[in-house]
Amino acid sequence: MSDDAKVVARDLIGSIKNEQQLTIFAIRLRAWLLTEQKTDQVSVQDFQESRARALLRAASVIDDATLADFSRLVSTSSGARVALHDLLQTGGLAVLGEVRALAVLARQAGEEPAAPASEVPWLSLALSCHAWQRGYPVAQLDPAFPPERFSPAGQVVMHTAGFLRQQVQRSATDRDRIARSLAARTADSPANLDELQPEGAIPPLPPHFRPPIPVRYPEMARETLTVDPNQEQPSAPVARGEALVITEDDLQRGAAEYESQTTEQTPPRRMPSIRISRDQVEPPQQPAPQLPSPMPPSAVVMPTNTAESRPGLTVALRQMFRSEELSSTKLRVLAQEYPDGPGLYGLQVKVTCKGIRSYVAGTTDRDGRFVAELPVRALEGLTYDVDLTWPRQTGGETERKSITLHADRTEFTLPFYVALQGGTQAPEQQSA
Repeated sequence: MSDDAKVVARDLIGSIKNEQQLTIFAIRLRAWLLTEQKTDQVSVQDFQESRARALLRAASVIDDATLADFSRLVSTSSGARVALHDLLQTGGLAVLGEVRALAVLARQAGEEPAAPASEVPWLSLALSCHAWQRGYPVAQLDPAFPPERFSPAGQVVMHTAGFLRQQVQRSATDRDRIARSLAARTADSPANLDELQPEGAIPPLPPHFRPPIPVRYPEMARETLTVDPNQEQPSAPVARGEALVITEDDLQRGAAEYESQTTEQTPPRRMPSIRISRDQVEPPQQPAPQLPSPMPPSAVVMPTNTAESRPGLTVALRQMFRSEELSSTKLRVLAQEYPDGPGLYGLQVKVTCKGIRSYVAGTTDRDGRFVAELPVRALEGLTYDVDLTWPRQTGGETERKSITLHADRTEFTLPFYVALQGGTQAPEQQSA
């Protein structure tokens, strides 16, 4: 989004004076978005707040705790201003003449009763804004048939959930800083540089008038410097010395002195000739490499606990999502006998991603931990499959778990347990 559009969105929110006008503007903006996207099958009244909430929950893109935090956040005046400002920036709505007209009508409707900011249908407003931005008819979003994640409808739902998480995860310091820049401007508040108008000449109003430029400058006072063009200053005569004369005798005398100095110098000293022998040309013979001694039959090779992401996994993911920005996060796999119990050492762990042949593999350390740094999508996250092979004592089977990593957190933990309680045997041992 351009800087001019950002300034327009900030000025539009700042022109709304109080919470009542902000509520009126949000409700009318939602109605305008739904009217622009309505079809013959579904009307504007059918897309209510309950339908938007059911769609987000059916698509499994957000939880109830985040929805509750978002509702509590937008119930305040500062939180509602910041959320509405982000929606106008995301959809590019602030530059539209219809949206600016809605803001003007909201400022004029000062006496009209309105609901508080907590009763504004924020979920349907956010879905309508993201659907309008991507050109998808919001009437086709049905909670009974949740869309796929990578479909056009799924992208609308995913970006709406990302907007809700962004509002909740923003720190209080950043929220207060943005809210101060979006606060309503009153008559007593100073105007910014964009609102200042060019003024004409300043009228003199003594005794409170102060001229913008001093009347006199000491360095330009007329009484301190006087120039008489008719007055001539006497110039001192220039002293001239004898002329320099170079004759032919001087040149011959200088050449003779130069020759005498060069002949008196000692002749160059000759060093002995350089000789190169055959030993200096041929490279020295390297000793034959010693082969490692064979290991005894009773030797045990301990597995290493290092795990590094193969270059092919990151390259393949960047080629698949070349149009998006990828970030990285850590996945910590924990293998224990039971919760909060001792860790299992040397278990094989393999991390794969659907559609990618490359993988990350390694073994657990003495504490039963395996850490890998994996690339994730910045806005929507990425799902990985983790395979852990149990030792022979517990059956030797391979257990798989899937986890979706997001860029919102720097580390995720995925536990594996042989038994759910301490002192109890695994299901494989009980059946044996």
